[in-house]
Amino acid sequence: MHAEILARKMADCGLRFLGFKNGTGIPPYVAGMVTSCRPDEGRRDETVALDDPARVTKANAGWFRLATEFRLFSVERRFLLSIRVPSPEAVDDTDVEAVWGLVELLDDWDIMGAGCAVGITGSQYGCPAFVMSALDGSVFVQGTVWQESIGTAVLSNPHLVQSLRDVARLNVGKPYRTAAENEDTLAWLAR
Repeated sequence: MHAEILARKMADCGLRFLGFKNGTGIPPYVAGMVTSCRPDEGRRDETVALDDPARVTKANAGWFRLATEFRLFSVERRFLLSIRVPSPEAVDDTDVEAVWGLVELLDDWDIMGAGCAVGITGSQYGCPAFVMSALDGSVFVQGTVWQESIGTAVLSNPHLVQSLRDVARLNVGKPYRTAAENEDTLAWLAR
């Protein structure tokens, strides 16, 4: 996605796009596995029923509560947001990879509503599908739609979660992983 279009869409949902962030040592595909972790691995969720008329407002509040409590935000309210972009070896527009975008949370934001509606944090209004990380990778946050609810799942100290480490090890060097993904994965495993 072109950076100017991306910046405009992000502004619509209360995020300032500060550019792509490469070489973070945090693999986005691993951060996108929070919902596969169990509560005894440290996962915590906040959900709202799909049929709740106030689901977007409540889901926004839940996201912000978890993001604040688990320290997703830097002092400047910055964090990493996974963005789907064409793969370097893309043959068509379905060949995409996840890369980190550095974003800043503005005062007037709507992650679960407007962010989803413009395709930044989901697929349509009130249907979240996002992956976020603290700048240092100390916490991963994932928004998703479950069978009967929407919400946010958070995982602190993800580099200590054995199931994520196992998946990361299995992915190193696979033909579907880019060189950048392999470098980030190896750096993450070395923590």
